[in-house]
Amino acid sequence: MTETILVTGANGFLGNHIVRMLGHRKYQVMALVRPGSDITALRGLDCTILYGQLHNVNDIENAVQKSDYVIHCASYTNPNSTNTDMYLKVNVDSTKLLVKACEDHRIRRFVLVSTANCFTNGSRANPGNEDSGFMPWLRHSGYAYSKYLAQQYVLEKHRKEKFPAVVVAPTFLVGPNDTKPSSGALLLYAMKNKILFCPGGGKSFVDVRAAASATVNVLTLGDEGSCYLLSGANMDYKTYFRKVETFTGQRKYLIPLPKILGTIFRLLSGIIPAKRLRLLNAHLRMLALDNYFSNEKAKKILQMSDTNIDEALKDGVHWFTVHGYDKNKT
Repeated sequence: MTETILVTGANGFLGNHIVRMLGHRKYQVMALVRPGSDITALRGLDCTILYGQLHNVNDIENAVQKSDYVIHCASYTNPNSTNTDMYLKVNVDSTKLLVKACEDHRIRRFVLVSTANCFTNGSRANPGNEDSGFMPWLRHSGYAYSKYLAQQYVLEKHRKEKFPAVVVAPTFLVGPNDTKPSSGALLLYAMKNKILFCPGGGKSFVDVRAAASATVNVLTLGDEGSCYLLSGANMDYKTYFRKVETFTGQRKYLIPLPKILGTIFRLLSGIIPAKRLRLLNAHLRMLALDNYFSNEKAKKILQMSDTNIDEALKDGVHWFTVHGYDKNKT
């Protein structure tokens, strides 16, 4: 009998690739999306689309009771929001409701898609891993902190009650089919502009397809109660932008951002509300970090593939170009 997988946030960047991967592997897929949301990324895919709200118990029950496994991708990701209640409602409270339904219906495995920001970053020589803890200063990032709270809740449910949960934590996603766009906004910024403000730090850029494949693998591989960082190519922003320059064929002029960050921050400190100032400070600090992570655990246990960053960026540039995103000035 074909196993059924429920994917929340299925129309998102990672979510739609997970749906694609599940279809390739002949799973039956139920894609849960919010009513009225854009489902462009799911068109033509072999899945059943369910409309529902993750704060509605009836919607959750209706979806979970038909499933064997749940992959929870949905989250509130607005990086500029200071609405703490919204982060907690979507990222924490909805996770708790899903877990309760999964317990009631004896789901075989619950996969929480977390974020690498729930762990401490490292350098290229010594990248962050799953044994590191949450960075306290990221409490001022509603997204990172709410994801951390959800992650801790799920892990604690396993520790105390043997709830069959596994956590995957992707880094910065790169590749095609980012319809919103989400992390692809950085790529679009580099594609559309000749003058680029270049932060001093870097990120771990992971091919969204490699992250999706590893997430699907965790349905049958890996240990319950464990976390797996889904990272990729550890690379500074300057190198990233130069690669985009190559694939677009457009000369880019980079302005190093660290030289002006401090001045901007001091100028803004007198006019920005305290909560937004703390959020801005967290963002600026993150941009200056060598935000690098290891995927050795995921490669060994989840059979995660390495990211070919040139291929991922080239495919992302091509997809945005073909679909006219690079011409959209909004």
